[in-house]
Amino acid sequence: MIERPKAINIPSRLDTDFADDVLQKARDTDELTQRLDLISREFLGFAYQEGSLGGGPDLDEEFRIDLKVFDCVTFMELVLALALADTVSDFIDTTRRIRYDEGQIDWFHRNHYMVDWTRNNERSGFVRNVTSGPYTLEKTCTLSLITGLETRTATFRYFPSEQLVMENNVMETGDIILFVSTRKDLDVFHTGFVFNRSDRIVIRHATRRVGMVIDQNLDEFVAQNQLAGIIVLRPLCQR
Repeated sequence: MIERPKAINIPSRLDTDFADDVLQKARDTDELTQRLDLISREFLGFAYQEGSLGGGPDLDEEFRIDLKVFDCVTFMELVLALALADTVSDFIDTTRRIRYDEGQIDWFHRNHYMVDWTRNNERSGFVRNVTSGPYTLEKTCTLSLITGLETRTATFRYFPSEQLVMENNVMETGDIILFVSTRKDLDVFHTGFVFNRSDRIVIRHATRRVGMVIDQNLDEFVAQNQLAGIIVLRPLCQR
């Protein structure tokens, strides 16, 4: 008896043909940082949409993958999931495991705060937090901004913005950069990928300021925003 392949449970809003087209363009590229660059480039100019995942504590969680509009987190995690996948099925499963603690599709298991996103995805082997050493500082904040989640305290390390030159030596092309908030009730306010160009470091991100996915000089972004510093995460190849 021939065993039939299992049917793919397609998340809402996912254009599987488009996802497959993106994967096919990266088919002959094996090195992870090159895949991240190539795949993320496909989304330059795509629209920014705040809160693109929807949902809430009183709603059944909708597993949503939208490759047409992004906020900063969905852009980062969907590009990462695509770079780690060979097939659309792989992409869907990797997105689930990146977005939700232990891969459980539930609003309370979603990695709402980036300190949770970092911890859970480092534990799962998708990233390595390289934010350590004598140039880092410690921040403790009271996370209380998301209605429906219990208020709690989180402590983490970051590179202060005053050490930007030192941070540039830590960052590698394809790294994920998290921008640490100066607020006492928030950990991180923005994220994207960094790519080293010949004479500068570029952040590729979905930005509310411009309303789309863009490349921007890191120095320019830092000058435009008030930040305590950054966290640097290194994507890890699981292919």
